[in-house]
Amino acid sequence: MTLGLPGHLARESLSRALATAGHAAAFACLAVLLAVGVIMAVFGGDPDAWTGSALVVLMGVLLGFVARFPTVTPTVVYLVVGTGIVFALTVLIMGPESRLETSNNALLALPRIALLLVGGAGSGSVIAITWGALGYGLGEAAAFLGATLAGAVWSPNLAAATAFGILVLVRAFDGLSRRSDSRQQTGLHRASQQTRELAIRHDYELRATARLHDTALSHLVAIAAAGSGPVDERLRVGIRQDLGLIVGRDWAIDHAVGPASADVAERLSAEADSRKLDTGSMRSAWLRRRQAQATSLDDTTPILTYAFTAAANAGLKVRVTGDSAVLGVLGARRAAALDAAVAQCLINVARHAGVDEAELALGYGAGEVTVAVMDSGSGFDEREVPPDRIGLRTSIRARIEQEQGTVRLWSTKGIGTTVVLTVPEGGE
Repeated sequence: MTLGLPGHLARESLSRALATAGHAAAFACLAVLLAVGVIMAVFGGDPDAWTGSALVVLMGVLLGFVARFPTVTPTVVYLVVGTGIVFALTVLIMGPESRLETSNNALLALPRIALLLVGGAGSGSVIAITWGALGYGLGEAAAFLGATLAGAVWSPNLAAATAFGILVLVRAFDGLSRRSDSRQQTGLHRASQQTRELAIRHDYELRATARLHDTALSHLVAIAAAGSGPVDERLRVGIRQDLGLIVGRDWAIDHAVGPASADVAERLSAEADSRKLDTGSMRSAWLRRRQAQATSLDDTTPILTYAFTAAANAGLKVRVTGDSAVLGVLGARRAAALDAAVAQCLINVARHAGVDEAELALGYGAGEVTVAVMDSGSGFDEREVPPDRIGLRTSIRARIEQEQGTVRLWSTKGIGTTVVLTVPEGGE
């Protein structure tokens, strides 16, 4: 019985609701008793009825104070004073002129019910039943003493006993159902935690697979493109750094993001010169724009450093349309993921398309950054790609989808391939 509330709110809310219901029932009992006393005083001419009515009013005032400040001290005061009022009402009602045979009557049941209901306004089931038992016992004791003093016959009040039984049943059911809900919530919390752990583990597995695939493949392509003879020192240093990254603790952090450093710019220029690449290629155009826009671009604007370097290592010429400055609307992690995915697309072109040239188009619109990688190579049928090939599935598609992006691919054998990568702005 949690009303759909979280566990830490359900207990307090239900206890307050039950306490409010108890107060309302107690007020109703005292209101009925007060009405009877006024009627007897006005129409019956009984002067003792006015005294009883005053005592009922006093009990109602104390009840209102307990309802306003539902703490232990006001409740104890109410129980003590209420016990005295029940004793006094018993003496007045069961006096020598009373027509009531025993204390088991409706008039004496009303103040006792009010007493045990307020005593049952606890924060927990066990505490509430304890308060209720205390109120019921004090009411019966006060009625016994009052009946004895008035010379009347005392007997347990069935109405008060029934009210106490209902209180015990309600509070016991609330306690048992609350304990069951607590166990269920614990199970749900454990299942939710396991789901989050599996999602994190899956995310890291995808990152590890993509990082290992990208690093090994890019370096193998670079070594193959370098031809025979000694490996270039810059390539050797890059391989050593990437191997250190894979075996280190920071393997899952995307490092291929950030402003174009002097070392990166120098390397791209050297690669363009050594391979005699087209001066209108992506790398040369990007270098010229960085120099021309040095005063307008923020130093933290991300660039496709990893993709450009991978293309240069593979000997792939890249023509570009658009401006890499649109990547500035992306967070560091999202820009790095896009950079790595574009790099994998260019490596695939160098390995499988049978051409040495590709086109890269960058754009921004409707809150999304789009990068299209196009080639006029041999093309392929995505349905024929073996399931053990993870380049397109993991290094490109899964990586972009982890950043809430989409990957669309069009390829026709003998015509070429176009891969469109789209990611929303922002992100980490």
